[in-house]
Amino acid sequence: MKKTALYIALGALSLAGLPSCNKFLDVQPKGTLLQEIQFSTLQGYYDAFYGVYGTMASSDLYGQRLTNGFVDELAQMFGSTSATSTSSKTRAYNYTDVSVQAEIYSLWFGQYRVISYVNNILANLESPSISSAHLSQLKGEALGLRAFLHFDLVRLFAEDYVRGKDSRGIPYSYEYNLKNRRVYTVAGTYENILKDLDEAERLLAPIDETVSLGVTQTADFWSGRAVHFNKYAVYATKARVYQAMGNWSKAAEYAKKVTDHTADFNLANRNSFESVRRFPASGEMIFGLYAPSFLDQVAARFLKNTGAGSDDLNEAHRKSVLDQLYAVTGSATGAIDNRQAAYYRDAGTYQQFVRFVASSEEATSAATSLRGLTLIRLPEMYYIQAEALYSTDPTVALAALNKVRESRGLNALTTSDLPTQVDFKAELVKEYMRELPGEGQIFSAFKHFNSSFLDLLGERTIEPSSSIFVLPWPQDELTYGNQ
Repeated sequence: MKKTALYIALGALSLAGLPSCNKFLDVQPKGTLLQEIQFSTLQGYYDAFYGVYGTMASSDLYGQRLTNGFVDELAQMFGSTSATSTSSKTRAYNYTDVSVQAEIYSLWFGQYRVISYVNNILANLESPSISSAHLSQLKGEALGLRAFLHFDLVRLFAEDYVRGKDSRGIPYSYEYNLKNRRVYTVAGTYENILKDLDEAERLLAPIDETVSLGVTQTADFWSGRAVHFNKYAVYATKARVYQAMGNWSKAAEYAKKVTDHTADFNLANRNSFESVRRFPASGEMIFGLYAPSFLDQVAARFLKNTGAGSDDLNEAHRKSVLDQLYAVTGSATGAIDNRQAAYYRDAGTYQQFVRFVASSEEATSAATSLRGLTLIRLPEMYYIQAEALYSTDPTVALAALNKVRESRGLNALTTSDLPTQVDFKAELVKEYMRELPGEGQIFSAFKHFNSSFLDLLGERTIEPSSSIFVLPWPQDELTYGNQ
């Protein structure tokens, strides 16, 4: 069976030994007959991973809410302009609204649910009933995933590390349940994330020299590693974590580990950008997921035949805002940024987001190999290097930024275009917005840079503040959790 089919079959989490998807899980404890059957073979472990990835790819999490849905609405990249819609309340940061709270709480509990499934795998790797050299590699993949999942939570539900490392972080979950967990400070949460990533790096060191999907899909767990949390996904996540911590030498080091691996990773030529605008983004995707229904869901949300202002139509920024964002200035004047036309289409009264799919017909007819989503891509590693290197070598930092720009059809910027670090960071923020819509990274970038940004309609500027950037915890967690 191919991996995509396994995602479909197992993504609903009907796996033996895995809990049902209600809010508070009735967990099968380790050592029960179901658990023993599930993890009595390597294939059982593989199936458990496919269940984890399938759940991550659902619309409740990375298939929508954590990418092109709720989190990108917080960044004002998309949304319904109807005043009565949940989207409008989200973009007003009305975190006390019942419908917005439902989005937030579903995200929180959904993410911790997936973490519990990863912890189930790890628990069964502690004293496995089988012997295989692959078990240590499976542990590395699971530890990397656990860190990745917690990092996305701490970026949303806690203060920025640099400005609030001693403030409340999040619970770090080490067990296969949704019981209350110990809450760490922001710094403590990051320590736990890095501890998992360090061990994942050690365990995955012998493998993942090839991180592509290959030409032919296969059921082989150890091929097509771009849709697994591979060694280079670990490096890239460490680069993100160190960037968030302001540890510039480590951020640059780990981002460079990815960009130096040119056997698998290379930015697209400026004339072939179309080939990397969506999954599988060959040569640029470091980590992604198969998601069989992703394109259909995106088409249903962004390409409806309704007028602007409809409750169920998700619009992009107005054309005037996009024109300003993608404007070519300075030494780059005369070039064209390929991303604007590849990502957006003028629908008269509003802009359609067409990055992933341009029509319902295209979504329906898309090949299985195109049905997925990207979660970590190569351009971001150049952005991290650019930010991390600026204080010691602005010329090298600018060269890293220009690598992405030139691959997208633009001319290189010069130091006279960006004479100060403030100018440089402002340009980096714009690059996140130009490159990453639909991937859920822009809101975190605003938070990291403590940047102001325009609302969806370009009518007002939103100033950075904790009241916007730190999402409220579910009340049950505040009432009963270990605070």
